[in-house]
Amino acid sequence: MNELSVKNLILYHTEESHGIDRKRLYLEEAQSVFNGNVIVPDDLEEIQFVKKR
Repeated sequence: MNELSVKNLILYHTEESHGIDRKRLYLEEAQSVFNGNVIVPDDLEEIQFVKKR
């Protein structure tokens, strides 16, 4: 993804086999291969996008 100039990565997964460790595990794995911002939202969390000019 770094080759595509992606700045933000939002990971969402409906499987709950990792329980309370889900967010930490997803963050660690993504950050090992992605240098941008990694967001792992909680259920029902709203994410707002603001376009920079």
